[in-house]
Amino acid sequence: MPLFDWLMQKFIYFVVFTLLLMISYTILTYNYGVIEEERAKVYLQALASLATLALLFYAYSNVASKRDEDSARLELAVRPILVWEISGSKDGALLTYRTIKHQIYDFHAKFRLNSSELKISERHIDVSDDKLTNQRKRDITDFIAKGLGSAKTGTIDIYFAYHSEVGGRYEFSFSKEVVKGDRSCTFQHRKFVAAKYPWKAQKILFDDNDEG
Repeated sequence: MPLFDWLMQKFIYFVVFTLLLMISYTILTYNYGVIEEERAKVYLQALASLATLALLFYAYSNVASKRDEDSARLELAVRPILVWEISGSKDGALLTYRTIKHQIYDFHAKFRLNSSELKISERHIDVSDDKLTNQRKRDITDFIAKGLGSAKTGTIDIYFAYHSEVGGRYEFSFSKEVVKGDRSCTFQHRKFVAAKYPWKAQKILFDDNDEG
């Protein structure tokens, strides 16, 4: 909402300019005898009250904006990065996932393939190093087999949600194609569908952003 943000930034200048015009007009009409002294005092007091309220609102907006900026800066400093993959093996299908740089809290994942659904929840995932310590592995063969049924191909809808160590919530949606072979499955064409970051008010939607 760039137009709204721009209007809010210019709001105080517009209000001050308008109030100055109204005060000048009140003084001018009083000097010319159009209004009496008591009425002029009432008008000036009302305009002064409006000016005070406008300044208070402007100060509050600046404080709220600064707080949002500080929160975004803090989130970026501790942002966890989820690394995941679904791969086929001779025995079926395997999901692996881990976090790098920073820890993950309240991790939730949901996978849907036709009528088959798989949910995963963990309270805490520690940082994984180059040796892949703390990497999670989960056999999802049954989930894939149930979802595909007699079909040869399908699309898995994938959703992740988790929190950083300072409480910011991250949400990501993907899709990934699965092809059933004679003995195992292959997975291809990962697509980044949507992302929601704690420092952004709106969800980001991605169109035609396929990855290998």
